[in-house]
Amino acid sequence: MGVLRSLALAFSCFSKIPVPQVEWNDANKRFMMACFPLVGVVSGALVALWCWVCAAVGFGVVLRSVGIVLVPVAVTGGIHLDGFSDVVDALSSHADPERRRAILKDPHVGAFAVIGVAAYLLLYAGVASEMLLDWRIVALLALVQVVVRCESGFATVVFSGVGEGMLASFRMSASRGSLVAICVEYVAAAVAMVVVCPVPGAVAIAAGLMCLVALKPFAQRNFGGMSGDVAGFFLQVCELVMVACVVFVAKAVGL
Repeated sequence: MGVLRSLALAFSCFSKIPVPQVEWNDANKRFMMACFPLVGVVSGALVALWCWVCAAVGFGVVLRSVGIVLVPVAVTGGIHLDGFSDVVDALSSHADPERRRAILKDPHVGAFAVIGVAAYLLLYAGVASEMLLDWRIVALLALVQVVVRCESGFATVVFSGVGEGMLASFRMSASRGSLVAICVEYVAAAVAMVVVCPVPGAVAIAAGLMCLVALKPFAQRNFGGMSGDVAGFFLQVCELVMVACVVFVAKAVGL
């Protein structure tokens, strides 16, 4: 029952998918981060379904690409994109880490955040428009949704944070079993990517790991440590990097 409550909390916090309401306490949050990648399973499945619908109905590349970008946003309600926008705003201030942390907490949206999100969505759609509509590539795009959440969940549990925000609550409540589960989920998704399409899958996994390695010094240097917004920023950037690797490496090897 504890795992099911953690699953409900993960979906209620990280998605817009309706789930039963569960009490917000440490016991119920124990396996919450381990359940986080399962949100990616749903998001990835819906991305794959959208690609299938586009192929079946005959939608053009523009509409297909926009859907690939917006389906995950619809699933999550934009929670990670919100973190991305806050971090872009904070970085654009060129202020010290303390001031940047204050900007992250500011509920107002700055001009640089709007520009950053618009540029991100356009770039993502542009990359997606270059995708070959092959079932192996679609499967990789779906699996990327799982991998990036495994990495974000790992960073949330392991990397040192700053402040007493939501991320600190997740890290303090997470059990050792939760970290083990995240690693198992990551390995399973990564192996699946390589099995489905070896070269693009392996390159995308390597790029995602490079993003994860770069995350800790990035967070420490710019914000004094991890936060929920930084985790969201990382997830969005890592997703785009991995999708770009899948799309362009697949084209390079002639898929």
